[in-house]
Amino acid sequence: MRLVYLETATPGLQWFKHYYAQRPELNWLAALITLRAAIATLKDNPYSGRQFDDLENVYEQKLSRTAFSLLYTVKNDTVYVIDVRDQRGRRSAAALRAHTKELRQKYHL
Repeated sequence: MRLVYLETATPGLQWFKHYYAQRPELNWLAALITLRAAIATLKDNPYSGRQFDDLENVYEQKLSRTAFSLLYTVKNDTVYVIDVRDQRGRRSAAALRAHTKELRQKYHL
């Protein structure tokens, strides 16, 4: 299984990096290791996340010991990351709207 970050995931990924860069008391390396472990899990077991907010074919994989998670969908042999979600905020709504309108057509999801 391969993993692809959709364009909608870029702001969330940037926020994830910025969040840890601005907080030296937090362990950036541990967060990065957790992100990589979640990616490996999704590649091996793409349906390991839970369904997100009753949205059809949208799942959430939490990043342990962080406030972040991956929102994603699966099509054929690919996991498409819709957003790197800060679970404390609501920014993912915009990513999900873009995913629904534009990216589903572009990637035939």
